Amino acid sequence: MQDTLEEAQKIFSNGKINSKREFYILYNNNLLGNKPLCWDTHKDLLASNWRNPVCIRSTKGTARSNTRFNVPFNELEKELEDLKQTGVKDSEMSFNQSMPDEHLLIQGEVKRTEQGVYLLYSTIKKPMNLAFKEEVKHAFGLKATMIMQTFLFPQSYDDVMDFLSSFPESIIEFGAYAVSVGNLKGRNTIIWEVRNY
Repeated sequence: MQDTLEEAQKIFSNGKINSKREFYILYNNNLLGNKPLCWDTHKDLLASNWRNPVCIRSTKGTARSNTRFNVPFNELEKELEDLKQTGVKDSEMSFNQSMPDEHLLIQGEVKRTEQGVYLLYSTIKKPMNLAFKEEVKHAFGLKATMIMQTFLFPQSYDDVMDFLSSFPESIIEFGAYAVSVGNLKGRNTIIWEVRNY
């Protein structure tokens, strides 16, 4: 994407992310914390050296059912064709490395409420959409922050709390692992999304 850092900083300073487009402007300018290796287009992915499994995500905010997880590289073309059959265009697909779900500790969504921090989460070692079909847990206030402190590396916990301060009305979607992950050192947590939409 050819979005400028200036536009991204303006969105960030608003303290609200109102669309998938705004999210990706911040995400692609590395303003939303730790993330996996990412490619904006199929062409970018093919030009890289990555040949391990990938996740295919929509940049337009389509149904979560259109997300494809852990797609082996040699099955990528088939999955892309399947997505096109559902109406998802090439220009609406982005890609990221598949995460080590076997090391997944906790994943979910956290936000501020009038009752304090609210955490919706699962400990099932599967992509979030699938994990939430098997287990959904809830925690509020001190219990929610203690759960996050238990599973998130200190720097990752600080990142999440910083985003809750910078985006006080947003939902922060994350996944935490037993190993270091992502493009920033010392983190075990991927920030999947920060959103008000």
